[in-house]
Amino acid sequence: MFCENCTQDAKLVCSVCKVTRYCSAECQLEDWKTHKKGCKMNQLLKKINQEYHERQRSSKPDPDRCTGCNLKFPDEEEEENCCADECAECGYLVCEDCSVDTSRGTCYCEKKNFSNLYCKMSPRWYHSNGRGVSYKGDRHPEQGGEHPPEAFEVEPRPCGNCGEAAFMLKK
Repeated sequence: MFCENCTQDAKLVCSVCKVTRYCSAECQLEDWKTHKKGCKMNQLLKKINQEYHERQRSSKPDPDRCTGCNLKFPDEEEEENCCADECAECGYLVCEDCSVDTSRGTCYCEKKNFSNLYCKMSPRWYHSNGRGVSYKGDRHPEQGGEHPPEAFEVEPRPCGNCGEAAFMLKK
C-alpha cells in the first residue's frame, strides 16, 4: 500500500477511518485538509456497512420465497412445495433452479453449504457464505481424487473447521 500524500510505502493507517494510509505522521498532517472530508465519509460508510452486515447475519430469510431468486413458493394447498433445499442452521431456502446455481445455491453458513462441510470438499471459486465471503479454512477432500498426492501436507493434523485429523491440502 502507498502513502496517500507522497506515494511511498505506507506503514501507518489513519486512526479515525482506518482506510487511508501514510508513510509518516508528517505526511498525515500535511494531507489532513484534503483527507478531512473523506475521513468522515469513510467513517460513515464503515458504520453503514457494519449495520448492514449485522442485520443480514441476524435476519432469517422469508419462508415463502426462494432466498436465491426471490421466487414465491406456491401455497401448500395448491401444489407440492417447490423448495429444493433448506439449510437447518441459517434458514436459507432455494428452489430447484437455484439449488444447482453456483452463487445463488450457497447458504449463509460460513464453514459449510447446506450441512456439507467445505473442508471436506475440493476447493471451488463459489465456496462462500452467500454474502461474498470466501471460505479460507483447511481442506481435506478424499485423497486419490482430483488432487495429486503432492498437493497434500506431509503429516496429518486436526482440521481447523471440523476437528477431524486428516491430510490437509497445502495452502
